[in-house]
Amino acid sequence: MRARPEFGANLARGLREAWQIARGVVGARAYEIYLEHHAREHPGEEPMTERVFWRHHTDKGDTDPGARCC
Repeated sequence: MRARPEFGANLARGLREAWQIARGVVGARAYEIYLEHHAREHPGEEPMTERVFWRHHTDKGDTDPGARCC
């Protein structure tokens, strides 16, 4: 029995989408989302570097415990 080519393509697409959802749940997409927001809302302004963004992000979690689950 031969697998249909579209099955493989659908499976690959589903796995990519699941990976993106998982990244979003754990916060791994936070910098990407920040860059999208920054480009849309603050055109012409330099965004934070990824290093500065994550420092700010973790500092906010330390000063605002309501922003995290644990």
